[in-house]
Amino acid sequence: MKASTSPAPYNPPTQLGMTSMLDRLFTCDFANVSLPSIRGLGPCERCGGHFCSTHHRPPFHTCDHTPLPDDLFEANVHAEVKNIRAKINDKAVCERASELNGGVQCQIEHPPAWGRESLMGCANYHARIRFTNNGSVWLLRVPRMNGSIPQSLVNYLIRSEYATLKFLETTKVPAPRAFDYGILGEDENQVGVSYILMEEMPGKTWNLQGPGGKRFADEKDKERIWNGLADILIELKHHPFSEAGSLLPGPSASEPIVSAIASERFLVLSPSGPFDTSNDYYTSFVEQNMALISDGQLFASFPANAYIVFSYMKSQLEVAAAKPKHDSVEATEQFYLKHVDDKGDHLMVDDELNIVGIIDWQMARVVPADEAFGPSLVTAEMDGNYNGTSSLTVHDLVLARFLKAKGAADLADIMSGNERLRRFFFGLDVDLPWEETLLLIRGIWAAFGVEKDTEWSTWKWTCLKNTTKMTAFSTSWIDLEQARDIMQLCLSLRMDIGYCRCMAMFN
Repeated sequence: MKASTSPAPYNPPTQLGMTSMLDRLFTCDFANVSLPSIRGLGPCERCGGHFCSTHHRPPFHTCDHTPLPDDLFEANVHAEVKNIRAKINDKAVCERASELNGGVQCQIEHPPAWGRESLMGCANYHARIRFTNNGSVWLLRVPRMNGSIPQSLVNYLIRSEYATLKFLETTKVPAPRAFDYGILGEDENQVGVSYILMEEMPGKTWNLQGPGGKRFADEKDKERIWNGLADILIELKHHPFSEAGSLLPGPSASEPIVSAIASERFLVLSPSGPFDTSNDYYTSFVEQNMALISDGQLFASFPANAYIVFSYMKSQLEVAAAKPKHDSVEATEQFYLKHVDDKGDHLMVDDELNIVGIIDWQMARVVPADEAFGPSLVTAEMDGNYNGTSSLTVHDLVLARFLKAKGAADLADIMSGNERLRRFFFGLDVDLPWEETLLLIRGIWAAFGVEKDTEWSTWKWTCLKNTTKMTAFSTSWIDLEQARDIMQLCLSLRMDIGYCRCMAMFN
């Protein structure tokens, strides 16, 4: 439970043999089926089951697939919170917190399960720990129990976030202090759940509000955010690592271990790495997506099309990771800590929009400089990510201006270069229909220089013809009927390359 404890490696629950990184999060719940369930969709909101790409729809899985009505959704949240609270040993929480805070007595306060006072986010439930004598307030942070990811990955994320927060305590980055963590099932953990004890940060979440109660920040208001963010990026530049990955507790807070990457913002990838080079790191991202698509775990509605897109992204790695004009940051292949889910609501601000804290470091990772200091989600126009275009935003350029003014010309060049890596890691949303996904694809095309009027079918065939490992499914020697027969064979055998390339002919 302490930073000096030897970290437990991530152990995938099952290896499927395609690549060493590939495993399954859950197995299909349909009777007598051993196939992996689809990632990213979570369990069925009505029956709680996990289903594979074959059995997630009728006639096998017959639950209503429309979104839950508001009253049922709220009821599910109440039931989940009730389940979490039933597992938490409040007495053990207070005893542990008091022990860590010099014996000061405390009380645990569970917030409402629903509404504006709720402290449950997309991934974690929180309860306040209020100390009676000194007025300090901590948070008990507990991963949600909605069946979206297995306990083994939950525990890895707990260890990684704790190590990240302890490391940040040795920097000037305003992040919560972490006091303790516990893993479900370990003898010394009497709390009853996996958890982190951390400081509650001051301020309020930045949801694009302006200063002084103003409902929305204008461009001038947002400059206060970009100014503060520039200072934080410059501080992170002062703390390089020699590998890409995610942090785990090491010999001390200032010496964490760089280990496997703790997934990504959609929580669909398994930990992989660490990596010695940026090329290995970027390659792993696309190859794991491709392997999971081939195995039926991602993009089950249009696997072949998704596979081709990631194959294209793999072919563009050299372009995506092109070095900026100032190369001093990357000359020795150094890597830097990055907040992965940095949409803006990870920032805590005061009434004047000064950044007073950065929260939700759950999936943070150590990445190449061009990702760490390049355009990110916080400076993106989020609706622009879904409109089929690509460009730097005014926020990217203003942040670059602040970086340059503060003497970080190398970081400014990275920030004002291009948005290829932002598009690269934003990728394809796991839960969108094809028509909307195609707009994301067009955004990727735009970032990498594909003509905006290009037709999907034309581009797809060009990609297939240019694939260096093109299989025997070339129309030069098989007719349509033969191709369909091969497609069915590939589907039955769950082959990856052949399945995807043959399927692509008919989508």
